[in-house]
Amino acid sequence: MRPEPSHEAYLQAVGREVRRLSDVAAGRLEARVPSCPEWAVGDLVEHLGLVFGFWSAQVTAADPQERRDPAQATPERDHLPAWLEERADDLVDRLRAAGGEAPCWNWSGRDLSSGWVGRRMALEAAVHRYDGELAAGDPTPVDSVLAVDGLDERIHVHLAVDVRDAPEATLGGSLCLSCSDAACAFVVEVGKGRLHVRDGAGPATAFIRGTASDLFLFSWNRVPLGALDVTGDRSVAAAWATLPV
Repeated sequence: MRPEPSHEAYLQAVGREVRRLSDVAAGRLEARVPSCPEWAVGDLVEHLGLVFGFWSAQVTAADPQERRDPAQATPERDHLPAWLEERADDLVDRLRAAGGEAPCWNWSGRDLSSGWVGRRMALEAAVHRYDGELAAGDPTPVDSVLAVDGLDERIHVHLAVDVRDAPEATLGGSLCLSCSDAACAFVVEVGKGRLHVRDGAGPATAFIRGTASDLFLFSWNRVPLGALDVTGDRSVAAAWATLPV
């Protein structure tokens, strides 16, 4: 079985990833982000801080039925890194006080708990920390356990929701994603608004193998296909980049 991080482990990951991003952002707020070409690092930091504020409001409301849309303001550009850390600390404090089982709205319609938010924010922070490091020219991997969990979430949460509204999305075959450094693999098929997933390695039209970090980041279009080991029908592997995000 894949190790599943605890609620507290997710909260620690939020703090760790945010502080790494804050350090990278200092003095680089106008550097372009290769993985998000429309953003500079300052825009990336502002986005993540606003995301934290949004989810803080959901956790505080403790209402699984209704979304809250809080009024939010951002500081002057130079103060963004410190503001991001403050936003992260506030969210972590609220999530820690709530515990992982408290009721809370989320957009997936499933697992309406504060634990869902903790998981989502740890993974969001990890991806955007990587974005910031790409802008600095020195990207580092995501922790393997967190990356395995992130790949699971990308498939079973995001794709499961997104493909329902994207009937045109397709891989054109089955794709096996297999981690080289962890006991984790998935066989995925997408088409006609449906997602089919089999946990574990198995027969597929195409195979992609890489570290858990690289596969997780590939699943969010951060690591290019060329950096991974691909066998079988390469067009099916390449079609992943066309799926909704």
